[in-house]
Amino acid sequence: MKRIVVANLKMNLVLKFESDGWVKKFVQQKQTVSLDKSEIVICPSPVHLANFVEELKSSGVSIGAQDCFWERKGSYTGGVSATSVKSLGGEYVILGHSERRKYFGETDELMALKLKASTNVGLKSILCVGETAEEKKKDLTGQVLNKQLERCLNNLPQGQLDRLLVCYEPVWAISSNNPTSPPKADEIMTARLMIKKILVKKYGAKLAERVRILYGGSVDQRNIEEVCFDTGMDGVLVGKASLVPAEFLGIAKKIEEN
Repeated sequence: MKRIVVANLKMNLVLKFESDGWVKKFVQQKQTVSLDKSEIVICPSPVHLANFVEELKSSGVSIGAQDCFWERKGSYTGGVSATSVKSLGGEYVILGHSERRKYFGETDELMALKLKASTNVGLKSILCVGETAEEKKKDLTGQVLNKQLERCLNNLPQGQLDRLLVCYEPVWAISSNNPTSPPKADEIMTARLMIKKILVKKYGAKLAERVRILYGGSVDQRNIEEVCFDTGMDGVLVGKASLVPAEFLGIAKKIEEN
C-alpha cells in the first residue's frame, strides 16, 4: 500500500496570485518526483478547491477539502457540503483538525455526523485525533484517543471503513502551537498502537486493517524518517511545510527513496 502525503494548506494562499503561484511551482517541481510508493493529496481553502482540481487534473495527485458540513444541503450559511466537494472533483476531506476544534468549537459528536456525511458520498475522510499538552502531562493520551474515536466513529458503518483514515495529531506538536520539538518515534508508535487496538476492539482485526493511520504535527523533510518510517505510519498530514511546494514534494521524495 502506498504511503499518503497530505498537504493541509489551511487558510493560506489567500490571494489568487498566491494560489496560482503555488500551483505553478508545484507542477514544475513535481516532474522530479515519481509516485510509485506515495500518494499525494492537496487540501486547499474551499474557495480555491475547484481551481486546484482543474489545474492539477493531469498531475496524478488527489484534491481534498479541509472540512465539510453534516447536511447535504439547506439553510446553513457558510457550510460546505460534502456532496459539493465530491461533485467538484474532490476525493478527500480533513475532519476534526485541532484548529477546527479550538477556533470553531467542534466536538466529537459533530465529527460523527460529518464523518457519516462525507463517507456516504464517497469521500475518503481523514479524522484527526490527539491529546493536548495538558492531557499529555497527565498521561491521558490513551484515554483521549479512546474517547475521541468511540464518539467520532459512533455512526460509521463497517462497510465504509475503507474510506476512513485516522490521523494522530498531538495538539501540542502542530506548528501553530510553536512546539519545542515533535514527539519521539516511540511516542508516535505507542499512539499508533493505541489507535490500532481501539479499531480492532471495535471492528475486529480484519476490518481494522482497512483503516490507514497517519501522523500529523510539524512534519518536514528532516523528521519524516522518525515520525513516519520508524513508526510504521501509513503517511503524514503536512501543515506549514506544505506551503512551500519544494519542501512538500521533498517529503514525498523521501518516501520514494525509503
